[in-house]
Amino acid sequence: MIINMKIHLQIALVACLSACTALQAAGDSPVDFVKQIKPILADRCVECHNSETLLGELNLQTRALAFEKRKTGPVIVPKNAEKSMLYLVLTLPAKDKKAMPATGHRIPKDEVSTIRQWITEGASWPEGEDGVITPKHKKAGK
Repeated sequence: MIINMKIHLQIALVACLSACTALQAAGDSPVDFVKQIKPILADRCVECHNSETLLGELNLQTRALAFEKRKTGPVIVPKNAEKSMLYLVLTLPAKDKKAMPATGHRIPKDEVSTIRQWITEGASWPEGEDGVITPKHKKAGK
């Protein structure tokens, strides 16, 4: 009888651990550039950081342009958000002259956290149409 109880307890424990691991994995899914990062960059960054305005010598319209070498250092350091200017300028106090976005509303903390997670995961940015971000003023035909 005691052996049976031990076996049932072990089975229950394994089932519980498996369920917990599955729940944790579901919550830790990788950031999707197209669904999560591209909309943030399109709404909050590319209006100023594009091929026409090129503020801060930064163009975020494609991966190649965003990762281009700059005098002031890299904008995105894959797997290291703390060394990535893209993340750091979003976390500066609003009154700091280097804080981004320079005008308009601050990016919500949950979106900044998503950017941080994306960079920490390696800053995956697809090639082709999925990786191109067009400024809103161009979409509207202005």
